[in-house]
Amino acid sequence: MEALPGNLWTILPHGRFRIRVLLALIGHQWFIRLRWIFVALAIALLWAERLQASHVNRPPLVWYAVAMLAASNLAWAVLGKRLHVEINVDNGDGCDAIRSVVWFINAQMVVDLFLLTVLLRCSGGVENPMAIFYLFNMLIAALLLKPFNAMLQGALALLFFAGLAVGECVGWIAPHYPFVSVVSPARSYLDGIDVLVSVGVLAAGAAGTLYFTLQIASRLDEQERELYHTNVALLQSREAVERLQEKRSRFLRTAAHQLKTPLTGIEMLAGLIRDGVVGHDGVQEIVGRIIKRCREAIVQVSELLTLERVERGARDHSHGAGAPVRSVLNRVASRFREQAESKGLTFQVLLLCDKHTIAAVDARNLEDCVGNLLDNAIKYTSTGGTVSLSASNGDNEVRVSVKDTGMGIAGGSTEDLFEPFYRGNAALAENIAGSGLGLTIVREVVQQAHGRISVRSAENEGTEFALWFPSASDNQRQSTTPAPTETASISTNDSHALKSP
Repeated sequence: MEALPGNLWTILPHGRFRIRVLLALIGHQWFIRLRWIFVALAIALLWAERLQASHVNRPPLVWYAVAMLAASNLAWAVLGKRLHVEINVDNGDGCDAIRSVVWFINAQMVVDLFLLTVLLRCSGGVENPMAIFYLFNMLIAALLLKPFNAMLQGALALLFFAGLAVGECVGWIAPHYPFVSVVSPARSYLDGIDVLVSVGVLAAGAAGTLYFTLQIASRLDEQERELYHTNVALLQSREAVERLQEKRSRFLRTAAHQLKTPLTGIEMLAGLIRDGVVGHDGVQEIVGRIIKRCREAIVQVSELLTLERVERGARDHSHGAGAPVRSVLNRVASRFREQAESKGLTFQVLLLCDKHTIAAVDARNLEDCVGNLLDNAIKYTSTGGTVSLSASNGDNEVRVSVKDTGMGIAGGSTEDLFEPFYRGNAALAENIAGSGLGLTIVREVVQQAHGRISVRSAENEGTEFALWFPSASDNQRQSTTPAPTETASISTNDSHALKSP
């Protein structure tokens, strides 16, 4: 079921199903066929009456009314076919086409009401039970058009019928023609009480028809809206599943390629030793290169397992009881301090939060998240630079920052910064080892905790990753469903946030 154009609800508030019915009325010419049947029956009855009761003299107006009905029906048939062609051109989705259909249906109903009144005038007036046909138009309008349309049709029908009844009663419309020619006229059309009763019965029937039909239509509207929103949700879910499957396939292809590279290198180096290509003096070097390749593969596998564990935690809604920030950061800092100092870097830790500060994030996830940031900061910072880790309290949140004075991030290479296996051009040019999964893990952890990431970077000046996590006391109001992935847009001068909605 498709969404309706923006202003179409102001014309037809009943939705796509009723629009299709209206279009079917035009395409199959149901009204046209019914009128031809009515014209044929009217002519047959008039001829039968003339044959059976030749003394009855119906006015020429009745024949004119039948002729007008036939002529108007012929005109409606031509206009309907032309309108049907126009609707097919724009597939019936344009507001102009639907508006034309509404006007076309309303015009037919008004003409039908007028001609029905003329026929009643010539065949008994209020005594003619065919006045019930007034309700037919109201029924169609209430089911297929706006309620206002139905009320207008009802008011117009009541006005026509009341005008005819009162006109005959007071003598404005004369003479009176009986409904059944062989029966003496009851002359009830001259009785004011009978006239009021007849008009009241028609008014009550019109009101009842409108009330019950509009109530049924409103229930159908609710069901259609529910079906529409359900269908939209299903389509969105299907698209999300398709995107997820494509992302998973792309991830697996990239992961296989990333793992294949070190394994291929190991196979080649081992083959050199096996085939005796490398002399005894070069074996030590080749073995060292094999070990390095093995370590690269182990890092790849470890981070793949870490990412899988973090994502599994999102699916299982298992986020832990919260992380003691100072304890976790001190533990992470002790792991990376020796690595930083061995590279000749100044390693600074500034924890301004108190020892009771708890972040609403799994402690192991926080450790992996900060560990990946520190590992990147150390790898991308040259000897003599500085890497700093800091934490502080905010308004119901905890801020954790990792800052370096390294090569920074080039402005044009940050679009896919948090995508799996993404490696910046500078990192590839400098041949800096890495799996390309570190920032993906960081993003996943932050989004699961309903936090946000801010990245500030300047090329050749350094980078700062700032993470905000809700405090544990504030986590009660957070949903357990992780937010959709967003990628930060990072400038060389400005800070941009990666937030979960």
